[in-house]
Amino acid sequence: MPQKTNLDYWTDFWNKTNLPSGLMNEEQQVSFWNRRSGDFAQKITTAQSRKRSRENLALLSAAGFCADGARVLDIGCGPGALSLPLARAGARVTSFDISAGMLAQLKRAADREGLPVETVEGSWWTADIDRLGFKGKFDLVISSMTPAIKDAETLDRMMACSRDYCFYIGSFPGGRDAMLEDLLRQIKMTPAPGRSPMGFLFPFMHLYLRGYRPKITISHRKWNEKLEWEKAAGHAIDIISHDQICTDAMKRAIRKYYKKTAVGGKCTFKNELFLGMMIWNINPERGFCTSPTVKKRPGS
Repeated sequence: MPQKTNLDYWTDFWNKTNLPSGLMNEEQQVSFWNRRSGDFAQKITTAQSRKRSRENLALLSAAGFCADGARVLDIGCGPGALSLPLARAGARVTSFDISAGMLAQLKRAADREGLPVETVEGSWWTADIDRLGFKGKFDLVISSMTPAIKDAETLDRMMACSRDYCFYIGSFPGGRDAMLEDLLRQIKMTPAPGRSPMGFLFPFMHLYLRGYRPKITISHRKWNEKLEWEKAAGHAIDIISHDQICTDAMKRAIRKYYKKTAVGGKCTFKNELFLGMMIWNINPERGFCTSPTVKKRPGS
């Protein structure tokens, strides 16, 4: 009987820890992202967001990727934080997301600029890449801060769609909002154990144990946003519901807390993120990025 490898053990571990108790199912994910699609569409137009997009494109360029003429698949694309800049740079982008609301925001923005972006609605958890015609079709496949890549199977599916590069962005633990921590203490609620469905460590170790050596960049981001107290309460409920079940009584307590602590009817969210970004090439002879080799893509 063949013995398990380190990769087998890691895959088992990832599969057993990818859905902590109470994590949103697909139907809840759709509702959550549809509700927030307008807010996210506004956020990607800020100077800070445009700066991050330029930095991400610079990372891709340094690894050898050229957007001009490339075919790109953006998994969990949202309102187009990466899809739109890549299309502006000359790529033909297929933007895939579970949320019709996010795709509608992206399509409107792309149509206004006449950008070559095709939107596809669906769940990456159950996507049939053969039926979709995605297998081996793209020069670059992206997964940025999305729960679409939740286990080894969904990561392998992502890689199967690429004929060249993959780009993954995920978070590290930490950076919880101080106001949210105070709220959880007051309602006697503790964060559920488990990990973010958008974490960096699991995909990185899966790649490493398969022999890939991706080019990695780590960043730390902090920003504040002011929200009307009702919206802030809804935001907090959504965040908590990602990790555990939030009962009706808890939701009432959360709304009461944000109404009480609001200043001028508004509450401040102090956001903090530690992010990992990695780029790798799926071809065995180029499975790691050391010295960049930039080349133009054909139009096909």
